[in-house]
Amino acid sequence: MVQDGQVIRSAIPSDAAEAVPLILDAIGSIAFVLTGTTDRKEAGFVLDQFFRQKGNRVSYENALVMDDLENVVEQSREGSLERSREVIGVVLIYDGSIARTLDKPLEKAAIQKSGLSDYRIPTEAEPSEFYLDTVSVHPKCQGRGFGRDLIEASCQHACKLGHSRIGLLVDTGNLGAMRLYERLEFRVAGRKQIAGDEYFHMIRNL
Repeated sequence: MVQDGQVIRSAIPSDAAEAVPLILDAIGSIAFVLTGTTDRKEAGFVLDQFFRQKGNRVSYENALVMDDLENVVEQSREGSLERSREVIGVVLIYDGSIARTLDKPLEKAAIQKSGLSDYRIPTEAEPSEFYLDTVSVHPKCQGRGFGRDLIEASCQHACKLGHSRIGLLVDTGNLGAMRLYERLEFRVAGRKQIAGDEYFHMIRNL
């Protein structure tokens, strides 16, 4: 998907260096829940490692990224020129019916990190929906509609996979985000408590 000098594509493992900091900025304290640590740098390291792997919630397999094509840099490598793109946005999306399975690798690592044998990552997604876990745009690029573009790309991706509904959670205090989702045809279907915080569960029929 290409428009206005940006392209949205499936992520690859090497996108971790640019995509994970954006994910961290978006999920805030949820990063600590996913990793079993309260140190942001350490949480970032754990998420970086999992992004590069298959079969987990934050895997590159479950990510779409937005590249900036307006500021492509020519880099010399071994005598040849290569075009270097910059990841300016990322979205994590996956089938809600396998959400628990995707959480297990992270949960296992969090148990080792925290030392708590009963550690459990709360499941966010509903089994009946394709789940929009995280959407994040680089601060320098916000306010240009890129978040909307990533959300629409996620909906298109869900449709291609045969899903009829996409869901997400939004902090009850984040009214700006809630209004954006409402403009994109999401509606509130209820509330959920995750890690002590309250969220609106919003869905959109596809």
